[in-house]
Amino acid sequence: MSQFYYTDGKERFGPFSLEDLRGKNLTGETLIWREGLTDWVPAKTVSDLNPLFEPVDLFPPVSSVPYAPPIPETAPKNWLVESILVTILCCLPLGIVGIIHATKVETLWNTGQRAEAIKASQEAAKWVKIGFIVGIVVIGIYMLMMLFGMVAGLTSM
Repeated sequence: MSQFYYTDGKERFGPFSLEDLRGKNLTGETLIWREGLTDWVPAKTVSDLNPLFEPVDLFPPVSSVPYAPPIPETAPKNWLVESILVTILCCLPLGIVGIIHATKVETLWNTGQRAEAIKASQEAAKWVKIGFIVGIVVIGIYMLMMLFGMVAGLTSM
């Protein structure tokens, strides 16, 4: 086993084994000597020392698998009752879209298509909320028009 010596330009240190040199913070430009060399040479030129200068991976390689959120064990809410109520009380077209998505949730979940079932549940929730808001706005406008009509009728007398 080779014994290595190194110098910092002022003093010589050694002998060291290859394992001992690992903890010495040597650079490729540090001058090294061992038996068999005629003169001091940069450490990067000594093939036995190549493992000391190989880049160290501090971080593992990034996985190429895209992130998938964990899928819950229970079926997501289907929003069917809310969709029916929005259809009847607020906004017929948007409520129907909510019903279509709501009826898909349970079927998709039971056939093992968990991600699709969650997406259908989210779509049903979105259309229920949009239908409710649109319905409230339309009813509010209708009430204001009725009020203005009554006020206009009373003032014309």
